[in-house]
Amino acid sequence: MAEAKSNGLVETLTQADLSRRSFMKRTTAAGVVGGAAAIGLAGAASAAPASGVARRASLSQADAKTLVVLDDLPGQSWLYMDPAVIYEINPTASFYLLYETLYHLPDANDLTRFEPLLADGMPEVSADGLTATIKLRQGVKFHNSGTEAKAADWIWSWGRLSTLQGNPSFLYNDYIASVEAVDDYTLKLTLVAPNAALVPILSAIPLSVTDSAVLQQHGGVAANGTPVVSGGALDPVTAWFNEGNSAGTGPMRLVEWDTANQVTLEAFPDYWGTKMAFDSVVFKNVKDTNTQLQLIQTGEADIAFAVDPDQAESIKADPNMQILEAPSLAFEYLALQNDPTVGGPLSNKSVRQAIAHAIDYEGINTGLNGGATVRPATAVPLGMLGADEIKDMAYQTDIAKANELYQSSGVGEQELTLTWGAGTVAPSGLARDTLAPKLQEDIQKIDGLKVKLNPEDNATRLAQYRNGELQFVMSDWSPDFPDVHTYAEPFGHSGTGAAKRVKYNNPEVDNLVDQGIAEQDPEKRKQLYTDAQKLMVEDVAFIVEFQPVYRSPASAKLQGATPHGIYILNLRNASKTE
Repeated sequence: MAEAKSNGLVETLTQADLSRRSFMKRTTAAGVVGGAAAIGLAGAASAAPASGVARRASLSQADAKTLVVLDDLPGQSWLYMDPAVIYEINPTASFYLLYETLYHLPDANDLTRFEPLLADGMPEVSADGLTATIKLRQGVKFHNSGTEAKAADWIWSWGRLSTLQGNPSFLYNDYIASVEAVDDYTLKLTLVAPNAALVPILSAIPLSVTDSAVLQQHGGVAANGTPVVSGGALDPVTAWFNEGNSAGTGPMRLVEWDTANQVTLEAFPDYWGTKMAFDSVVFKNVKDTNTQLQLIQTGEADIAFAVDPDQAESIKADPNMQILEAPSLAFEYLALQNDPTVGGPLSNKSVRQAIAHAIDYEGINTGLNGGATVRPATAVPLGMLGADEIKDMAYQTDIAKANELYQSSGVGEQELTLTWGAGTVAPSGLARDTLAPKLQEDIQKIDGLKVKLNPEDNATRLAQYRNGELQFVMSDWSPDFPDVHTYAEPFGHSGTGAAKRVKYNNPEVDNLVDQGIAEQDPEKRKQLYTDAQKLMVEDVAFIVEFQPVYRSPASAKLQGATPHGIYILNLRNASKTE
């Protein structure tokens, strides 16, 4: 009986007649959601904000010079406030206020127009493409010491990033062979190879400058020091940062880091550039989306990162609220383990292709996401080189084809374990506790294939995924820097990023990606990445379900804040009207 009911639900959703909330209610009644439904419904069970949360928000919001931003801080992986360690998504919004890179992307609607930030002009690149000389902005002061940021600080900061060998260390180690100071305000970079993406790479938050003298006082070690740790472990400075300290040059400085409650930033009075309109920015921990909206409606908060698609129309009709929109370069995806010892049947390409044909993309994107999405063919979002050229190669829902491929694989009856971060949301605002049972129903239309749902604590899930321990994973991706290479390499090149986590290996893709980063001719470069993406579609180590338009619910009084494809939220120009 439950199976019959659930089959009817999928058919209705395919016709885009079933909303996310209706799907949850009806699958729960049908008995097919199990633990996932309980998790999802528990998070939205009460529309009334918890009194403690509301009281803390009121105290912050009473000051009109305070900006209150709502997020599920533990659920969205606010793990570290260390720029040499940060590799999560939502915390980037705070790092863009605390730390500064040589170049940045201030316009959320033009994610290709880079501007100097702490650089004084664009790089001067040698004829052979192997060296780049960059002038530095003068008069830039650090948060703690008030000393001026100079070339030696950049060299030390990048050396520490390299030495820690954590997730973001590749931004230096893979692309920069060495860096030296021509003088106090000039850097000379020697590159590993000619690099067409140099400026985008230099805009990545982990390549920010930090106060080298202060960090050394707290145990920080750079490349030429005596290593305290290696192999991805953390040095003592990471703990110092997480005690509520910062050592950057941005318009805000960190004064409180308590992810169970809030992360607080205060204005840096000696900031070199245009000061923000606020004395403080508070990122407050509020998990439930209904509670988030109530706090914004009542003026106790100003903005949240994402909106539940079911709530979008009611927000638009509320004169006290608005939805801010901007293009994203993020996407939601499924990772399919290629290693047979972990992935089992997923190591068979025909099984992976079958799953890609079984998913009801229309039901997910029109029915669950409310249509505020697009779908690239592979793990390179639309807008990046080659993605638009191959978008018609994206897998389409075809259950007959899915069954044909699965039967040809010869793997027989199998069960997959689908893991995701319980209580987390996708970049579109869609709850993964809702998406998971939908995917389960879709994939189980393949005869002989079952899916076991495995919601986990997100920090646990993330650690296991990064260690390559999971068979079948729901996750999302936001770029380290806005260039095709930041997708094609981690998802296509063996031994790197997400490809390493699922043991994906195609030497042809490796070769094309290696050529692509060095190619200076735009048209030739586009062709190389296009060819690489075609192979990635065929191999289907990853299935991209959607690339959302970022939508953030906000108070109607908030001006100048924008969702952003790189910084997730750009709050630098935000202000509030009376």
